[in-house]
Amino acid sequence: SNRMAWEALQERFGVRLRVAEFPAGCNPEQELINACTDRTRLISVSSVNYATGLRLDLSRIGAHCKTNNILFCIDAIQSLGALPFDVQSCNADFVAADGHKWMLAPEGVALFYCAPRHLSTLKLSQFGWHMVEQMGAFDRDDWQAAATARRFECGSPNNLGIHGLKASLELLQEVGMETISRKIHHNCRFLESALQELGCAILSATEDERRSGILCFRHPDIDSKSLYEHLMESGILCALRGGGVRFSPHFYTPEHAMQVAIDRVKNVIGQDIQADPAS
Repeated sequence: SNRMAWEALQERFGVRLRVAEFPAGCNPEQELINACTDRTRLISVSSVNYATGLRLDLSRIGAHCKTNNILFCIDAIQSLGALPFDVQSCNADFVAADGHKWMLAPEGVALFYCAPRHLSTLKLSQFGWHMVEQMGAFDRDDWQAAATARRFECGSPNNLGIHGLKASLELLQEVGMETISRKIHHNCRFLESALQELGCAILSATEDERRSGILCFRHPDIDSKSLYEHLMESGILCALRGGGVRFSPHFYTPEHAMQVAIDRVKNVIGQDIQADPAS
């Protein structure tokens, strides 16, 4: 979703897109900075990689952007609701995230942040009754775009989804993001330790500053796709990502539920190894 939005601008407006590669063992923030030139106008990143769970140092990237007059856009769908986030401290110009992942909201309702200084500089491409300053004044012939971020909401809002998102955000605020983040890290460490005991390789970063709520793993003797399918068939919700299987425990995931997932992995490993001793 993040990549396609910028690729679409190449043909329409002649934008040149440069993709920064993150080879194993690299410093991702430095790779992004090295990819910049004096023509760089915007850096767009995922706060957390959807496959491996790699967590970026947003403050370092934001500081570089601020110093070099580069716009900074963050796709935060894999971190909002799981990790503390301060839009000002990381100097973000734009932040977007759908609510249906860590924020526990229904699908089809999202958050979008635009730094106030950019509200009037973005060219509007959608128009409707909800984005005007005089919203509700249907008999007026003249109109102007709202001075607030409502200017980006052209039509009738998804009220059911918004109420669901509001309730979820209130729950997260009640628990507290520091508490939520701490519990998520505890859950990931629990899974990480148990999976390593089963001989699994952890594909996600395990350093505290790089850790997120995503834990990706694989077993050297089991095809990841086969393991994923067995887990899903046995009722364990997971995903096939980044060359392995992805677990994403939230703060409310109880230890006994995670142990069930570990037991299912153990069962699959045992069955496959017994069926193919040569492996």
